[in-house]
Amino acid sequence: MQIGQILSELGTGLRRNVSMTVSLVVTTFVSLTLVGFGALVIMQTDKTEQFFGDRLQLQVTLCSSSSIAGTCLEGEVSEEQRGQIQSTLVKNDDVEGVRFQSSQESYDKAKELFSQSPSTERVFEITRPDQFSSAFFVTLRDPNDTDSVSQQMEGTVGVDHVLSLTEQLKPLYLTLALLRNASLIIAALLVTAAIMQVSNTIRLAAYARRREIGIMRLVGASSWHIQLPFVLESLLAALLSGAMACAALAAFMQFAIFDGVLDSRIATITDWIGWHEALLAGGFTLALGVVLALVPTLVMTRKYLDV
Repeated sequence: MQIGQILSELGTGLRRNVSMTVSLVVTTFVSLTLVGFGALVIMQTDKTEQFFGDRLQLQVTLCSSSSIAGTCLEGEVSEEQRGQIQSTLVKNDDVEGVRFQSSQESYDKAKELFSQSPSTERVFEITRPDQFSSAFFVTLRDPNDTDSVSQQMEGTVGVDHVLSLTEQLKPLYLTLALLRNASLIIAALLVTAAIMQVSNTIRLAAYARRREIGIMRLVGASSWHIQLPFVLESLLAALLSGAMACAALAAFMQFAIFDGVLDSRIATITDWIGWHEALLAGGFTLALGVVLALVPTLVMTRKYLDV
């Protein structure tokens, strides 16, 4: 197999189909970018669920030294009060599980989260663990029924307040799910369009070079020798599209996440994705681009190069 001749055929094909190649690159680039964005949203959803806990429905926050609620007039919750509160929760038939988080653990968890943002990391220079509240995280048998436990805990001495994590996180999860589904649906449509465009590009290229292909058949050229320029043309377009998609994802991470989210107040909402997740999404989109180029090209060349 002569490499020079194959590269010459590749250059001829690219020159004859510049508009189709550019169109294919743009379509594939947009498709892969949306797929990568969908992958980032999925990973962000997983990190958010992991951060808050998949099944944590209620947070019973106990009194700390800085609490001002009417049930905290005695100051920080005592060991006896904490034991009574835990016993009440465990005996409740609507409660499936109870997990205690100390004030030191709350401090460490908040410090880990705030450390993502340089503008808020300074807060921990003037705070102490005893200024953070300890809490019980309650898992319910019915995640949608939080009223009974909330009403039981509200007004209890030693309890600062009761927070429904399910209700608090519902708008965030709905937004993430909407972004993920919308990006993946649009990406699926564009991927289908890219596959059809690859097929159409191969068909037009084969028709434009039908005389050369016929001559190569007559002189005994193998099918792979004839197919390879078309495969390389599609692969080159896919690699270019994949590289552009990776660049777009990197720009999104830098400007939207690091320079935007992590440098704003919402940096404290959850644990955010970073470069590790971006690399995974970029690698996935690049691999998908190669597959989208090779599989349709190999199938279509066998069909349209049968001269």
